[in-house]
Amino acid sequence: MLAASVTRALNSPDHPFPLARRVAEIGDDGGGPGAVRVVGADVLAPYLLGDRVPGHDDIEAVRAAVREFPAPPPAPHPDPVWAARDWALVRALAVLGVDATEWEGVCAEAGDGSADPGATGSEPWPTWAVGMARLSTLALPHLEGATRTQALARRTDLARGMARAMLRRDHHTAARLARWLALDQRSAPEPLLGSALDHLALLGVDESRTALEIALARRIAQPEH
Repeated sequence: MLAASVTRALNSPDHPFPLARRVAEIGDDGGGPGAVRVVGADVLAPYLLGDRVPGHDDIEAVRAAVREFPAPPPAPHPDPVWAARDWALVRALAVLGVDATEWEGVCAEAGDGSADPGATGSEPWPTWAVGMARLSTLALPHLEGATRTQALARRTDLARGMARAMLRRDHHTAARLARWLALDQRSAPEPLLGSALDHLALLGVDESRTALEIALARRIAQPEH
């Protein structure tokens, strides 16, 4: 439900997006805060990619979600996706003027907001593309880091991964990789992106998370971003 609300906000940039109200509508039994944690930094996309300004209650809704559903405790081999997702959240909040580095529940590896923990190595393109799809929450214009640098350097591999996922009818993975391609579309155009997004919109729009990735890719690719 929350992912669908974010998608509608991205597709209708002139309409308000009261995040706190949307979270409350889902329910106060953990469903609303849990949805915020699942959507992650993308829940802030209507503010980051437009003229909307989050209210104090909107930021508090995010903080309450992080507190109620904290990242796993530090471990010898922490989950890189958790660290990357919280890094993206901390950086997105910083762009909006909010310091979340000391928030209770933020992943320890992401708390300083300075180093991008999601950067992957030099794996073969199929493995690397799957890893990049899992890190799609980092594919926002304001989140500069090592992962984005790799995405720009390996755009051909992103396109290969997107095409492979579409052939396998894995629409969610394809949409996530399309979002990475959209991020630097103006500086390094990918001719397949537009038709791929149109195709995915026809086939994957019934899944709320896939629809959100498609909406984000379209919005990110627009000239003002």
